[in-house]
Formats: sequence, structure tokens, C-alpha cells
Amino acid sequence: MVQKRAVRTRAQVLDAAAEEFAAYGYMGTTLLDVVKRTGMTKGALYGHFSSKEELAAALVEEAGAELSLRAARAGRPGPPAVDTLRETVLDLTRHLRRDARARSALRLAVEVPSLDRDDDGLVERICLPLARAVAQTQADDGSAGGLSPQAVARLLMAVFFGIPHPVPADDADAARRFDDLWATLSAPAPG
Repeated sequence: MVQKRAVRTRAQVLDAAAEEFAAYGYMGTTLLDVVKRTGMTKGALYGHFSSKEELAAALVEEAGAELSLRAARAGRPGPPAVDTLRETVLDLTRHLRRDARARSALRLAVEVPSLDRDDDGLVERICLPLARAVAQTQADDGSAGGLSPQAVARLLMAVFFGIPHPVPADDADAARRFDDLWATLSAPAPG
């Protein structure tokens, strides 16, 4: 009984935190905001999470795992790659719209990358399978047109998921990624 209540309480805290982080971001959210949203005591929250960082990291880890799984579907063999890519992007978009935990995980991973304890980072874990699906789509229909699959995947993420272009710590890499995105946007339409 106590364990079930603890699991329920933890879930309520994560749900409340997800709503706050999704709406106000990491810097705009305090643990007091989360406590108010849950209607619980501070002790109930601190019984599960000792800090805002720990709470945010739990959201990135748990909801990020689901997002990564959904993105990985883009690389599955089967139907034409363009159909799989389309369905994966639609599924991710729907999931982000419905699930505050997913929205907060993605926002937190972009705003505070250090919260993501996975070496690749959530944005990359989503982008990589999308880029592979873009590359397969280009190979299937010969439509590459010199466009980088990674840049197309990042553009899809920006357009459909509202993810701003992540700026790597290395300025040279940031400039290269920007140039790739710019080339993708300014490429002449096929045909």
C-alpha cells in the first residue's frame, strides 16, 4: 500500500513538474511552483527529488526514453522510407502535443543539455534515426539534391517539434550546422 502511494505521489510530482517546465522552462520553474501545482507538501516532493535539477533530469531520462523509442521507428525496414519517416514525424508530433512530460523533456534537453545524462543527448537521439530515414528516402527516390540528411532531420525537428537549432559548444560546428540548414532551405525545388 505504501509503495503504491509512493509511486502515485512520484507520478503526480513528475506530471506537475512537466506542466511547469513545458510552460515556463527550467529557469522559469521553481520547486515551489511544482509543490503548488500538486497541492502536496514540500516534504512529499523532497521525498522523491532532492533538487530541481534532479527532478528535471528524471523527466529528461524517462520521457526522453519514450521519445527516443518513437524516433527509432524511422529506421525500421519495411514500407518505403518516406512513408516511415512521415509516420514517425507525425507520431512524434502527436505525442509531443498530448504528453506534457515529453514536451518538458525536449524543452529541458534543449535549454539545459547537462540534464541529459545520456552521452548522445535527447535531441541527437531523435535526430539520428530521422537523418537515417531521410538518407534512405533520398537513396530510394534519388532526390538527395546534395542535401545533408542531418540538416533535413534538424529542419524537420525545428518545423514539427518547435526545436530551435541547437548550438554546439564548438563555434565552428555551429557555423557548419547553420550553413547546412541554410543550404537545405535555399536549395532549388526538384523538378
